[in-house]
Amino acid sequence: MQRVVRRISRGESIVTVMSEDGMLEVGEHAGRMMLGGGLMYTGGMDFYCFMPWRRLWLKPPDDPGVMDAIFQESLSVSWGVLGLLAYDNKPWLYGHEERYAPFLEAALRVWDELDAVGSRYYVAVQNESLWTIPNSLQYVLGNMGVPRDLLSTPLPPEGPRALLKYVRIAS
Repeated sequence: MQRVVRRISRGESIVTVMSEDGMLEVGEHAGRMMLGGGLMYTGGMDFYCFMPWRRLWLKPPDDPGVMDAIFQESLSVSWGVLGLLAYDNKPWLYGHEERYAPFLEAALRVWDELDAVGSRYYVAVQNESLWTIPNSLQYVLGNMGVPRDLLSTPLPPEGPRALLKYVRIAS
């Protein structure tokens, strides 16, 4: 991951660098979808969905424009949105209210695809659905006016879109 992060930090496209050797189809592999914590050996194949974004956040490039480009490009692919949804990657949104709306739009666009993976997500507790683990979408929705108690209850059948009626749009 160090080589990958170094290349992205220099301004190479995150989508190009991450996908140049091909991508694994998570539906064809039974591993957990890790959205936080450290690396651990489980004896199987797990997907560390949060890793490049966390490393980039911890040691950002000198040029802040590179971080903005990484964020924007990440929103263009479902696995990029998942990486930013990871609880460990909430700092990508701290102090960046201008990122809330594009992030929310991207998360809603790919939610059904990510949720279809089922109860394979992991942050300290394994085999959870994407909504039941702490994630960046809950952080953004809470900061956009959705009552906190709604963020910790099961989603209605229509998913997170049902919570949009509570969102306050900044003017």
